[in-house]
Amino acid sequence: MTELTRRTAIYGIGAGSVAALAGCTDEVEPGAGDGDDGSDGGTGDGADGEDGEDGRDGEDGEDGGDGLTDTAVQQAGGALSGPAWDRESRRGFCTLFTDEDEARWLFDDAPAAVGEFVEATDFSSSVLAYVESVGPTTCHDRIAFDDVAVEDGTLVASVTVENTAAEDEACGEAVTFSGALLRVTADPLPDALRLSVTNGWDETAELTGDGGILDPAGLDGFVRPDGDPQTVPAPLDCEDGAFERHPGFYSDGVSWGSGGGTGEDGDGSGPLELRVVNPAYDGDDRAAALTFERGDDVRIELTNVSAREEYVGNHGKYNVEVLTEDGWMDVRGGDDDRFGYTDEAIAHRPGETVAWEFELTESGLVADENQPGGLRVCPDLQPGRYRFVFFGAADVAAAFDYVG
Repeated sequence: MTELTRRTAIYGIGAGSVAALAGCTDEVEPGAGDGDDGSDGGTGDGADGEDGEDGRDGEDGEDGGDGLTDTAVQQAGGALSGPAWDRESRRGFCTLFTDEDEARWLFDDAPAAVGEFVEATDFSSSVLAYVESVGPTTCHDRIAFDDVAVEDGTLVASVTVENTAAEDEACGEAVTFSGALLRVTADPLPDALRLSVTNGWDETAELTGDGGILDPAGLDGFVRPDGDPQTVPAPLDCEDGAFERHPGFYSDGVSWGSGGGTGEDGDGSGPLELRVVNPAYDGDDRAAALTFERGDDVRIELTNVSAREEYVGNHGKYNVEVLTEDGWMDVRGGDDDRFGYTDEAIAHRPGETVAWEFELTESGLVADENQPGGLRVCPDLQPGRYRFVFFGAADVAAAFDYVG
């Protein structure tokens, strides 16, 4: 066990790479594209890499803009991200990998052909773009690329979901996600991505360097109650003279809802989003969802909404605090004033959620095995506004009201 150190360094492991990442915007333009029917049509600069080929198109990229010399395509056989994104609000998902290590979160469990394609990529001279989209039938299972180019350091292309059915082939009526990789060799290498993606319904949208897999606005739960709390207790005082209160392991304040950002209410300014979820309530009334009684369960969820793998510290690195007349105070403590935590770097894939669930009783708030031993609540829980602060990742917080 070590005293708390390096939380900023641990959090920065996932964000400090050289990979450029792109996600979908919400700029939806149904029917836009190169063709009259709204699709871009054709495979252009990339074949599909079937029959064991790597998908090289045989072109030398003379018309590919700044320094593009070669392209290759590999179909993924499905959506490798899960898919974690909502097809109703976006037309696809994309990301640009400029470093092999950054690609591992997506391709570790991919089909063998995809893994071989990634391994065969020389990132000193090439980049990989991964794209997902969706179609209305089981035959909409192929991603085609056209008009591939590098423009002022940005990889651009038109991307279309293709129906691969033969004329006499019956297709199942099922929403089908598909994905594909585009390898681009160029000098200089692009470090950004801009794609025009047309899904199987001929709906087109721009995919740029903004956003991740998940939309923070679509996550379950809320960040904190509106307004001031109805009850603010006096400063906590434990009658046990040996009791040492757990300190707040954060510096000048917390970020509400968004890890690494400064948003007031989970505005997506950080890669990690924190929410309070009421397991007994599934409505959209914030006050009802964030009001708990004694013995109720409360769940705290931390979700990676970015398009890259993020690293956080020990999942036990958190405070459980109540707002008192003297400010926020942790309700827990112990007989030893050394509150040690192991130094770890825990990876979270894009779209992944880690959850903490507590019963709102004195014993229920100290049941986490990741916490230091000997913790207890003193004095008993007081009605008021409580908050959970995860200091394993940029001091991100969420709050709820406890009415006793």
